[in-house]
Amino acid sequence: MVELTTAAVQELERLQAHQGKQQAGSVFRICVEPSTCGDWSYHLALVREPEATDVVTQSQGWTIALAAQHVPLLKGLRVDYVEDLMGGAFRFHNPNAAQTCGCGMAFSLPKEG
Repeated sequence: MVELTTAAVQELERLQAHQGKQQAGSVFRICVEPSTCGDWSYHLALVREPEATDVVTQSQGWTIALAAQHVPLLKGLRVDYVEDLMGGAFRFHNPNAAQTCGCGMAFSLPKEG
């Protein structure tokens, strides 16, 4: 359902260590919210447990929790981590997106009709 690249996993492990979440039970939660620069923007968090209504999946040994109402928007998502001269950031490759904002954190869906 959602794929993490090796680089994304390495960054999640770095963040986990930095935040003191060494326990194996940490969960990577992905949801989307309405955005001003696209239809939706990604919101990421390391949490101890998924929310009761989350859909849970696995990738590269990580538990990933998705807000249930957003699963259709996130199905097939590939999360990468890329470093460049401006620093590092998660990058999203979403097959459901018709357009991605230049910020890399927002996307638009195909227009119906």
